[in-house]
Amino acid sequence: MMTAGVGDLSLGLAILLAMGAVLMAIASARFESDVLLGVGRKLLVAFAAAVSISVAALAVAMINCDLRLEYVAHYSEKALPIGYKLAALWAGQEGSILLWAWLLAVMCAAMVVARRNYLKGSEGAAVVITLAVVCGFFAALLLFAANPFKPIAIVPQDGHGLNPFLQDPAMIAHPPVLFLGYAGFTIPFALLIGALVANRRDNEWLAGARRWIIASWLFLTAGIILGAQWAYVELGWGGYWAWDPVENASLLPWLTGTALMHSVMAQQHRGMFKRWNASLIILSFVLCIFGTYLTRSGVIQSVHAFGESAIGTFFLTFMVIIVLASGILMFVRRGALTSEHELEGLVAREGAFLATNVLLVGMMVVTLVGTIFPIISRAVSGHEVTVNQSFYNKVVGPMGMLLVALMALGPMLVYGGDAAKRLARGLIVPALIALVVTAFAFFRGLHNGWALLATAIAALGAACVFADLLTQIAHHLRNGENPINAIVHIIDGNHRRYGGQLAHVGMLMILVGIVGSSLFNQKENFELKENQTAQIGGFTLRFEKLEVVQQANFVGYQALVNVTDRDGGVSTLRPQIRKYDKAEQNNSEVAIQSSWRGDLYLTLAGFENDVAGIQAIVNPLVGWIWIGGIVMAAGAVLCLLPRLIPLRVPQPLKARAIPKMAKVNLKSA
Repeated sequence: MMTAGVGDLSLGLAILLAMGAVLMAIASARFESDVLLGVGRKLLVAFAAAVSISVAALAVAMINCDLRLEYVAHYSEKALPIGYKLAALWAGQEGSILLWAWLLAVMCAAMVVARRNYLKGSEGAAVVITLAVVCGFFAALLLFAANPFKPIAIVPQDGHGLNPFLQDPAMIAHPPVLFLGYAGFTIPFALLIGALVANRRDNEWLAGARRWIIASWLFLTAGIILGAQWAYVELGWGGYWAWDPVENASLLPWLTGTALMHSVMAQQHRGMFKRWNASLIILSFVLCIFGTYLTRSGVIQSVHAFGESAIGTFFLTFMVIIVLASGILMFVRRGALTSEHELEGLVAREGAFLATNVLLVGMMVVTLVGTIFPIISRAVSGHEVTVNQSFYNKVVGPMGMLLVALMALGPMLVYGGDAAKRLARGLIVPALIALVVTAFAFFRGLHNGWALLATAIAALGAACVFADLLTQIAHHLRNGENPINAIVHIIDGNHRRYGGQLAHVGMLMILVGIVGSSLFNQKENFELKENQTAQIGGFTLRFEKLEVVQQANFVGYQALVNVTDRDGGVSTLRPQIRKYDKAEQNNSEVAIQSSWRGDLYLTLAGFENDVAGIQAIVNPLVGWIWIGGIVMAAGAVLCLLPRLIPLRVPQPLKARAIPKMAKVNLKSA
């Protein structure tokens, strides 16, 4: 088995390269040698190359369906389409850890190459050591505890195949994007450790860390949205978030990462919240590891989790070491984490950052306690008690609503002691707009209190963003600038500000989608004969017939349903029940008709002769969640972009020519 040999050899080489990087970095600090530190950086790049070889070896084994490998036999089959064969690479525990290790290695290599001129002395050595230790941990875990190249005892005729729920395009992208977010938080953590070791009291190291924080948050956001969209499309229940432990595991670092993105600006501009930000960086990184522990230890039951495994013990031990080591280092260097300015007011921007962080961390703590409550109850009483969705909805939901309301005020907030007066003046017009929009919604029949509150918050947030932009445009127009040029120069001149505001608009859209789909959805079950009709939420459904669809690895039974919407438009939806060759149970494939007003969501629940059981769900405004996620991601991308239009530097005035002095004959004078 050449692929197994190559995979194992490259993992063993990766461990040696990580150890070499640690030794070179230690030696560089001991002998104050930038040359040795450069060798350590190069060994990290070589580590990334070695892990890449392992990933390539497993990918080849998957594509060729090399059933001599136990991992391939468990998660692939000969008839599986090639796209899903590649996705099967990260469908199982061992492959997903290999994917994470590879993404981590590539990101670490990119960082040490991009910042090679900044990683110097003891600070650079500490950064390289931290990255190498984390990378080495994953490589050792893969080789000795979760090896995807383990041979199988008896080679089967065909593989077990990929779980039908995972045979969806969203699952091709969801895990890699999510793991990019997990792996990305390693970089700010390493940069923090380097700054603490060097006892740095300035905030310049944050410039590099901030970009990695935003990038990691971007990938984590995209991964969560993709996961929610997969659950909505593939699981057939009409929802997108069930507060499942594994879903919560990805939400936890997103909450702390969001808090970190906001408060780090106060440290950069005002030298504030240094200890808080250091704690958030460590916490975000630890929570990424914690998510993997939950998923792979077997201590929590979840539809997404892997089976019970000793791998969880390795992750738990690693987390304890990280928390203890970083906590001790923070205590020793506590003098370097002293704030340079005091909080001037709760209504100022720094006060809003503090309130935002308290809410986000509070939501994280509540979600964490709810997630691990089965473990706590089992340890205390011997009986496992699981927290249901209503707990999160009642506790985390209002906190989230308050958070979005605070976020809506963001464009109007400024630093300084007069922030309250300026906020009061700036809010007059946006508040009036929000009041008018909410009143209009009320008189149009929207009487639910939570829905009216969400409407007011969304209108206020959008009005604040546009009011801020219009104020800047008016200033440029007074200087005689073209309106289009003014908008381009305003946004391009401050990517951070307007990228953040765009992300806030996306969050407002998600709020509208969550409230609309949660409070006003309709659900009905119908048993329809051929040509029989039913109605739900303004849609008329007519069942036409059943068809059989044959594919390479499944046979599908689909119902043809003609749909007439409330505007008279006609379309055809085809919900299916699939019987996969390698699966014991049937799998439902939903059919969805989407518009900006909402989705019609059809599931084929069963059939007998010419009668089909159709479950129909109308989810108002649910599409705003997916669009809002795209807008949030676009905002993060804008924050990361460099200035696109160069600054116009005024030309210096040309020196006027000085006429030559006439020669004067001093003697004659």
